[in-house]
Amino acid sequence: MDIGRHEVLLHELKFPPRPEVVLVLAEESAKEQPNLARIGKLVKADVALAGAMLKAINSPIWRRSRKITSITQAIDLLGLNNVKSIATGLVLRTSVGAPNGQNMERFWDSAEKVALIGALIARGQSGITPDEAYTYGLFHDCGIPMLLHRFPGYRAALVKANQTEETTFTETEEQGVGTHHAVVGYFLARSWGLSEPVANAILQHHDVDILGSAEVAESTLDFIALGHLAQHIVHLMSRDSRDIEWERFGPATMKRFGLSEDDFLDLQEEAQAVQLAA
Repeated sequence: MDIGRHEVLLHELKFPPRPEVVLVLAEESAKEQPNLARIGKLVKADVALAGAMLKAINSPIWRRSRKITSITQAIDLLGLNNVKSIATGLVLRTSVGAPNGQNMERFWDSAEKVALIGALIARGQSGITPDEAYTYGLFHDCGIPMLLHRFPGYRAALVKANQTEETTFTETEEQGVGTHHAVVGYFLARSWGLSEPVANAILQHHDVDILGSAEVAESTLDFIALGHLAQHIVHLMSRDSRDIEWERFGPATMKRFGLSEDDFLDLQEEAQAVQLAA
């Protein structure tokens, strides 16, 4: 892929700057002894962020026996990496916004479900942490609303990409507007300091045959496979129509994680139970 060509095409696209809360959390997480008091003060100062932390720690994903109402305790129990992932996801939604007044609630709700289910699945897989699985789930399609901001004709290209079998998802987008959401998401992920495996997975998650590549880092392939698995479960839960992307990536995803059909059904049931309890 010619990244430089896309970068030139997207020079007028306004990438939201890395928010202060993300900068502070990244700075603290890089320290040998993070300043938890500073983090707690930062979270408490933002009502939405504080609410997101309490919602997360009391969700079925973390399986707490009693309700947590203290922000300090929530941060301590979640751990800094999870706090950083939750905060990054929250500010992503507000930073990207709704293009031209369009209602993006369904898009972001779906991204949240993919992120949560990805984190749930990651608990049972080696080599991938739930916090990074959550971050990847939120970011992997974040280029879509940004392209809706930039190109008036992108919505038509997006509809076609979801329906066509003749070309890949990103090829169809490129035919419509000259670029695609995966490369936009990659640029945003790099500018916000996400890890290289996560950023590369965002870039390549629609590349057919990528899961069989020996030239791509294993961690990147794990994120891609996990994302397709979580996305398909969300697709089934929403009772949408045929899932063309799963037809393309499903067999390789199942093989990568060593999943049988029964294993998949168990994961689906667990994910549905978590969503119902949320």
